[in-house]
Amino acid sequence: MEKSKKLFISKNLNIDPKKTLLIGDFITFCAKSLPIENGFCVKVVDDRDKHEIGTTGAYRVGQNDIRVYARRRALVDVLRSIAHEMTHMMQDEQGMITGPVQDAGGFHEDQANAKAGELIKLYARKPGRRAIYESVKREII
Repeated sequence: MEKSKKLFISKNLNIDPKKTLLIGDFITFCAKSLPIENGFCVKVVDDRDKHEIGTTGAYRVGQNDIRVYARRRALVDVLRSIAHEMTHMMQDEQGMITGPVQDAGGFHEDQANAKAGELIKLYARKPGRRAIYESVKREII
């Protein structure tokens, strides 16, 4: 039985339907690549304070809940944040998170940063996926 995978995108972001499909496809790609075994929820939001996000993303340990801030950010940057937080989710599922995660540096953050960059590059290799880099005129969510 497949575990529940949910994606919520704040309507206030007015994200183009094609970008919405790319976000969903990227999340599925990350879940398979990491791998993520349990169900999860990813929220792409426009308000940091309301969703308790200190920087660009947050993962709630033990809850498989990710929140990523997307206002005025390029799509590829939003996806990188999603991949970063999903790496923390994988670390949590594998029992690698046993206390607070260091905000900068340290094993957990370094692995999440490196893995996020790797996932972006691997994802963009397939035809149609380079759209995550957007056009030269630099559209911003």
